[in-house]
Amino acid sequence: MALPVEIAEIVGEAREWEGRGWFPPGPQLAVCLSGGKESLKDLTDGELLEVAAARRQTSWAQARELAAIAELAGRRAVGGSEDDPRVLTSHESVTDEVAAALTVTGNAAATLVRLAERLAVELPGTREALEAGRIDLAKARVICDVTESLPADAAERLETAALEKAPAQTSGQLRRRITRMARHLAPEAVEERKRDAVRGRRLEVWDNSSGTANLALCDLPLEDAHAVYNKISAAARGLKHEGDARSLGILRVELAPRLLSGAELPDAARALLVEEPGAAEELSAPQVDDDVAVPALAAMVERRLAHVRARVSLDALPVAVRRAAQRIHDELAERRDAVCQGDDEEHGRPGYRPPAALRREVEERHGTCVFPSCNQPSRRCDLDHTISWRPGPTCRCNLAPLCRRHHRLKQSPGWSLFQIWPGLLIWTTPAGAWYIVRPDRT
Repeated sequence: MALPVEIAEIVGEAREWEGRGWFPPGPQLAVCLSGGKESLKDLTDGELLEVAAARRQTSWAQARELAAIAELAGRRAVGGSEDDPRVLTSHESVTDEVAAALTVTGNAAATLVRLAERLAVELPGTREALEAGRIDLAKARVICDVTESLPADAAERLETAALEKAPAQTSGQLRRRITRMARHLAPEAVEERKRDAVRGRRLEVWDNSSGTANLALCDLPLEDAHAVYNKISAAARGLKHEGDARSLGILRVELAPRLLSGAELPDAARALLVEEPGAAEELSAPQVDDDVAVPALAAMVERRLAHVRARVSLDALPVAVRRAAQRIHDELAERRDAVCQGDDEEHGRPGYRPPAALRREVEERHGTCVFPSCNQPSRRCDLDHTISWRPGPTCRCNLAPLCRRHHRLKQSPGWSLFQIWPGLLIWTTPAGAWYIVRPDRT
């Protein structure tokens, strides 16, 4: 194909892509973009960036498409039967005609027809900017959306102001800027449009190709939407403060379905604190007199705490480990208490001091102080209530021998001790380490 002289002068070997960033869109730029080197891998970085000229060409092509749709809509409107309930209106008919021709949904076609008609009649400056490649289709849509339903003089002024800076702005920046201007130029029209949108508020759900789904509340009043988001965010931050290792985004998503399902916010937050992120292991403990019970529980604890360590940063580790140990303790509480209570009417023994038989049982279960490195015989230790007496019971599931030194250590800042099953204890340290202490006998 022979190139026009003025184009041939700039597509020589030395200047294959140089300068095309300024070349106006249209048939001549299409020729330039189609000629030259056969592979993009042969271009320099600078030359690759010059291919951005194709984006202006795209805007030009989209403007031509919208102009054709507007012309078609205008033709179909002439002589149409708008008042006959037996047939579609001309606008509905041309929308379906466009949908079939472009293989798009009816909603997408309706959006294209509306945009085409507005660019052709009400927003000529935006149409020209799109055709010249100064703005892209996304920015044209923004201008069309924000000027919708505004008085003609306000829409004209807003379009002029928008096009002054639109080429140098992203579509998001453009939308924020001209939305503020619209509220100033036509506050009553903006409020009426807002009321119309709120009347059409809805809950939508759609499936994703990944096998997940999106759930969205659409066209809520601004203050309601932000209030809901802020409330969920505050609860998520509270969970983070409590040591939850998950991100704020994940915690928001974990909270929202629970709230929509009817849970009260404190209950939803409490349920998340009880959960261990990513742990699907069921804490179903065997009977306490089964030889497998304590080893199985100890192995479970080790896996759960190792999982926490792998997920959090070092500075968050102490709180996260302590919180995870507390969750394990709480998850086992009902089964632990039921097994320990047996046929007794009440769980535990009355009074602070354990009876002699209970003391002997606890001392036989642990021959030494339950601190990992201590060898002090249990008969010389305090019989400590792991959870302080009242609310903690005087019972074999809440008693363990501690020498006086490690009794004091347990109460020191940063240290914690949990008895998750009779005789099975977890120490957590200020550095975020943990130690599992098993009974000598069950």
